[in-house]
Amino acid sequence: MLRDDDPPARQVEKLRRITDALIDRIDRLEERRGSGWTMFQAALALEQEVIARRRELERAMADLSQKNRELAEARTAADEANRSKTRFLRAASHDLLQPLSAARLYLAALSDTAMGEDQTDLVARLSSAFESVETLMNAVLDISRLDGGQIALHRQPVALGDLFRRLDAEFTPLAQAGGLTLRFVPSAAMVDSDPVLLRRIAQNLIANAVKYTRQGGVVVSARRRQDRCWLTVSDTGPGIPLRDQDRIFEEFQRLDHDGAPGMGLGLSIVRLACTRLGHPIAMWSRPGRGTRFRIGLLEA
Repeated sequence: MLRDDDPPARQVEKLRRITDALIDRIDRLEERRGSGWTMFQAALALEQEVIARRRELERAMADLSQKNRELAEARTAADEANRSKTRFLRAASHDLLQPLSAARLYLAALSDTAMGEDQTDLVARLSSAFESVETLMNAVLDISRLDGGQIALHRQPVALGDLFRRLDAEFTPLAQAGGLTLRFVPSAAMVDSDPVLLRRIAQNLIANAVKYTRQGGVVVSARRRQDRCWLTVSDTGPGIPLRDQDRIFEEFQRLDHDGAPGMGLGLSIVRLACTRLGHPIAMWSRPGRGTRFRIGLLEA
């Protein structure tokens, strides 16, 4: 503060300090105003960004709703197409099996009559052809029933030892005719499954193993691992390349191993039956080293 009795030098010093203080205050006010202005501008920019993002989100939600509606319509159409396919396959298979059965009866009657060697061979070939078609129709009928959920499940304790004995009697002559060994490891396990479907699963796995194995043999066993009993079918066949290990479970998909006959439906039936029963499937295979299929069963 200036005083009249201060000497000139003192007054000059005080004025300098007052001037510095005012300049410093003005600088601080400018800084505060600049910071506030910057914040105001940033807030405006952020608000515009929020508005733009909200509009983009609204458009995305509208697109997603449209896609969901289209997906629901496509799913409905696919379900209806699948039901129509199942109804058609069931009806067609049933209708075709009747005349096929009649034709086989006529062929059986014809084979009992006196015929020359050529006629006998022709009748045998016709019988084999009709048997193949009948097998195909039965497989298609099984797939349509499994795919459409038309097969009622009858779960109960199943003795694997009894199942193995029946399968042994059924497939050993076929394996021996091909120069193969077929071995069933004795088992005392009791598992929870549908006995008819479980037998059909095992039949398809063993039939495939015998069909594609050229030397060595097939082993059927049951091994306890953790909380499941794994029904295992192992062979010394040509193996399955990694790229084909998923598609072999699809309908009418088969590998060309030395022209082995087949329709490519056996593993599709296995997959569908296991899905209905809740039995997991595991597979190991390497080209030239054989294949092993495992079906996970809960013990009864």
